[in-house]
Amino acid sequence: MASTQSSSVTGTRPVFHGAVSPNAQQEIIDFSHFVMNKGAFARSTGSSLVLREVGVFRREKDGKDHARIVYETTVHGEMLNIGNNLHGGCAVYMIDVCSSMALAVLGIATGKPWNFVSQALNTTFHAPVPAGAKIEVINTTVSFGSRTVSAITEIWDVTNNRLCVTGVHNKMKPSDPKPKAEAKL
Repeated sequence: MASTQSSSVTGTRPVFHGAVSPNAQQEIIDFSHFVMNKGAFARSTGSSLVLREVGVFRREKDGKDHARIVYETTVHGEMLNIGNNLHGGCAVYMIDVCSSMALAVLGIATGKPWNFVSQALNTTFHAPVPAGAKIEVINTTVSFGSRTVSAITEIWDVTNNRLCVTGVHNKMKPSDPKPKAEAKL
C-alpha cells in the first residue's frame, strides 16, 4: 500500500509498501521523528535525515517477515571530518539509529516487541562521501528472533552513484532489572 499524503511531522509522507496498517504507519512516522529530533547527541544529523520509504515484506527463502526503510540527507558541515568528507563516527551514528528504526518498523508492523539494545555494530568504509553529496541510508532487517535481532545498512552517495559505507547491527533483548535488596537496619 503506497501513501502520498503530506504529514506535519516530515513535510512529505514516506511511501509505504507491504502490510503496514494506517495506524502503524503513523506510529512509525511519529517514532522516527522522535528518534531523529529529540536526542541531544548528533541532533543536526538526526534531524536532517528524511524518511522516504518504509516496506514490510516476506522473505522468499524462509517466508519470514522483514522490513526495509530508507532515509536520505545531504552531507553538511557538522557531519564532516577534516578532509571535508563524511566523518566515520557520523556514518556509524546513522547506521545505529537508522538500522534500529528498521527493526522497530518490523516490530510495530507485526506487533512484536522491539525494545532492543545494541550488542555489536560492524562497519566497513568503502569510499569517502564529500560535503554536499546527497546520500541514501538503506536499512534492511536480517533476523528478528525473540532474543536477538539484526539489520544491515548501506550508505549510498547518490550524487556520485557509489556505495560508501556498509554496516551490520546486532541487537539483543535487554536484561530485566534485578530487584533491589532491602536495606538492613
